[in-house]
Amino acid sequence: MMDRKPLSYPRLFWRLGLVWLAVPLVLGLAFTVVAWVSWTDYRALQRDGVVGETEVIAREIVRRRDSDGDQTLTYYLTHSFRPEGYSDVITTRQSVGRGVYLATQEGDYLPVTYIWNQPERNTLDPKHDMLGVVFFGLAGGVLDLVALGGLVWGWGRVGSARRALLHGEVREARVTQIRKLPLRVNGRARYRVAWQDATGLAGKSLISRPDLALAHTVGDVIVIYVDPRGGRGWWQKQI
Repeated sequence: MMDRKPLSYPRLFWRLGLVWLAVPLVLGLAFTVVAWVSWTDYRALQRDGVVGETEVIAREIVRRRDSDGDQTLTYYLTHSFRPEGYSDVITTRQSVGRGVYLATQEGDYLPVTYIWNQPERNTLDPKHDMLGVVFFGLAGGVLDLVALGGLVWGWGRVGSARRALLHGEVREARVTQIRKLPLRVNGRARYRVAWQDATGLAGKSLISRPDLALAHTVGDVIVIYVDPRGGRGWWQKQI
């Protein structure tokens, strides 16, 4: 009789490849926090802001390229002003819309909106600030939905693997195919192993590393655990 492997939730999440869910979850939460902070600043400036005049002392365009080579431009103005009733000068570097940037030169004076008792909270371009709120809010919402959907989907897989490990039938299966996938991780190809178990039921593995998949050939016998509810087979070496 074959001994069953010990059950571990962290091990199941890792082996089933569900750790990727942390990426949209963390990014979604971060974007949501940024949107909330930006919204509270925007509302505070709309409610308690006073308008003054500030001098533009520097202009800058920051170019960034993503992994696909696409370029993103962000426009920055650095400005300086002395709020009414303050002896100190406030200097701020902030992003603005392209139109505001192109229409402004160093030495120009622009209207600035600031909170009277917190002048370091100020803006040159409220419309651009609102666009930032919308962007980060929508991006955070989409990422949170992706993470939530992934958790629901992934939890079903964890449940199936858990049932197979705890209560499922242990079967021998014969490898019928080892397929190379159009996917590479850290420059290494990934594979999927297909099999037919002792009852004639076909199944396939999770995405597999080459050292695991290529350690077998078609016709080899492997061990699988079968989910008693859904009937899915799980390769012993992957769970």
